[in-house]
Amino acid sequence: MVLTMPTLCSVAPVNCLLSLDSGRSIKYVATGNANPKSHVADELPMIRKNSHQDHHDDWEGVNSLCHTIDNIVNAEMETDFFDGKSVIEIGFVTGLPSVYAFENGAEEIAMYTMDNASLELYCKPTLKRNNIPLNKTKVSFGSMEEARKFLGGKKYDIVLAPDVLHRQEAEFEAVHEIIHQALSYDGICLFSCRTHYANVDGSLNAFLQLVKRRREFEAIERWSSPRTDIIQQKVFQLTRSLF
Repeated sequence: MVLTMPTLCSVAPVNCLLSLDSGRSIKYVATGNANPKSHVADELPMIRKNSHQDHHDDWEGVNSLCHTIDNIVNAEMETDFFDGKSVIEIGFVTGLPSVYAFENGAEEIAMYTMDNASLELYCKPTLKRNNIPLNKTKVSFGSMEEARKFLGGKKYDIVLAPDVLHRQEAEFEAVHEIIHQALSYDGICLFSCRTHYANVDGSLNAFLQLVKRRREFEAIERWSSPRTDIIQQKVFQLTRSLF
């Protein structure tokens, strides 16, 4: 089985800006119709038949994760959250969470996506727009099975995983294993997701049940869109289980 990762579509890139509640903003490069809303909780999520192609759902996940880490740093006053940390971005990789982490003190960042097109057209230009030093970054692409080679045994303090669950449930074991291999003993993984998706059978509940069975991590909800949403957006935190 080849485990795929959600990616950006290979269409003309444009310069975009994501404004955060703290007043900060993130410059990035993406497709013109991918610019996520400033406040994901303000509107009901939209279900699109072609959401796997246009990645609208995944961009909402990027948006919610960026707002969550901005809230952790500024509203919750964990101003040293990224200080001196090593950070890896997996899942629907865009570079936005990585840029935010680096601008807030991360020592090094890594990004691993599935295809070279999104890496070259969007991720690398996003790093360049934000003047991220090349010697502080590591980027690559490939299947999730190949991600183990990319990790090379290295552990990261923080794993940022936008919409990493937007896939078939049969792939969840491999997702769990990659997070297990990538995360340091006292590290934190933050992942965004919908409670379920229209075009795949994977769901948040199925993944949380897997986490409970494996007993490697403790899962805590860090943010949720309103219950009135047709399909809620969530951000969860994983940390190593003490027992």
